[in-house]
Amino acid sequence: MKKLMVLSLLGIMAGCLALKVFAAGDDPPHGNSRKLLNDQDVLMSRSAANSVIKRHRRSYDFLERMFSRIKSPLEIKMEQCENYRPCDQLSEWVGFYPAYQRYFGRV
Repeated sequence: MKKLMVLSLLGIMAGCLALKVFAAGDDPPHGNSRKLLNDQDVLMSRSAANSVIKRHRRSYDFLERMFSRIKSPLEIKMEQCENYRPCDQLSEWVGFYPAYQRYFGRV
């Protein structure tokens, strides 16, 4: 019984020493050994940045490039009906116009 206790204590001590030896390399660096970063270390060239991040380009027609897209009044009303659940369900059964007139008035 004494041999078992001595062996278990020796095993625990060996495990603690092994953890201490392996964890010694993970110590954080000291304040004076840190390297200060220059602006040149942080910045990258435009071509290198463009190779990493690509902008998604859309193909609009000429008028949509000049003027922002404006929704039609009917489309705005349809979205209003879609966002209100009873109107959305009724529009699936009887159509948009009767459902909108029931909940919001004239189209």
